Amino acid sequence: MKVTGEVDVGTGTILGALSVGGSLRADSFDCRGPLDVEGTVTVTGPFSLEGPTHLVGAVHAGRATFSGTTRSARDISVDGILTVHGHFAAPSLHVGELRVDGALDIPGEIEAVNVDVRIRKPSRLGTIRARSVRLVRQGPNPVERVLGRAPPPAVVRIEAGRVELEGVEVAFVRSPEIVLGRDAQVTEFEGTITRRHPTARVGPESRSAPPHGLSR
Repeated sequence: MKVTGEVDVGTGTILGALSVGGSLRADSFDCRGPLDVEGTVTVTGPFSLEGPTHLVGAVHAGRATFSGTTRSARDISVDGILTVHGHFAAPSLHVGELRVDGALDIPGEIEAVNVDVRIRKPSRLGTIRARSVRLVRQGPNPVERVLGRAPPPAVVRIEAGRVELEGVEVAFVRSPEIVLGRDAQVTEFEGTITRRHPTARVGPESRSAPPHGLSR
């Protein structure tokens, strides 16, 4: 389905592909299929997407659930909980609570009350500011075990009341309570490390490729 102008509905339910040339406004909106919106998106209540999604304008929703691959060219704002299953990319994110099982590409800022992310694929994050942050990298799949794991997800900065990390790298952490789990690395921090796994690392680390014919 293709709409050249704007879409303004109370409750919208779409089964299949939808392309909107203008803005999208709704009280609630559920799309199960490819979605492409050229204008802004404003959904006062629940906003649910399942399938490849491309959003050009800014997005604001009461609460949201995104499944599949979601890409936004502008900031996304959600008053309540944003739940992500799959790959999600946006310049910045402002939500009440963020729950992710998949991959994130957010080079700017994430502002939330609570952030709970289980990372399954390569990801990159800019600055996270929240009351509590938990970032856990999922264990290697069979292909990664054979070929070697991809570089750990990189995070520029985290500022939170409590931070828990596992299998991720963070350049700077500021928190009164920092928990470093397996294979976590923090280059610099301000606060207190309350628990640290033996494989966790603190401070800068230099990496070099192994000599020809050798592996690590």
